[in-house]
Amino acid sequence: MNIENVRARFMALTGIDSEEMFRWQALTEDAVDYVQQRCAVREPDEAQTKRLEALAAAYALKLYALCGDDGLTQFVAGDVHLTSSADKRMRAGELWAELAAQNADLIGTEGFLFGRVIT
Repeated sequence: MNIENVRARFMALTGIDSEEMFRWQALTEDAVDYVQQRCAVREPDEAQTKRLEALAAAYALKLYALCGDDGLTQFVAGDVHLTSSADKRMRAGELWAELAAQNADLIGTEGFLFGRVIT
């Protein structure tokens, strides 16, 4: 996998600019490692590599959402409406689960990959 492709996808998903990306480089590297460790294909072709990069970016998004989640979903006081990123954590998890399910042929399904134990 090309880490720069994963970072570009991650920045597109989060809206982070290249100047702020340095704060999240380790997170994207961890996501790449996570996906590579679960890769069931020894030498993925170009199309498979792109799918793995998308998976890594989605996993990085999931980690990013967990890091920044404040737990508040919505607060209303008169004309003031505040919403937070709490629902982003759920959407990021859903994106990861959907892509992991769609690409199950590329990644192993042992352990807690989908958030549950598969036997």
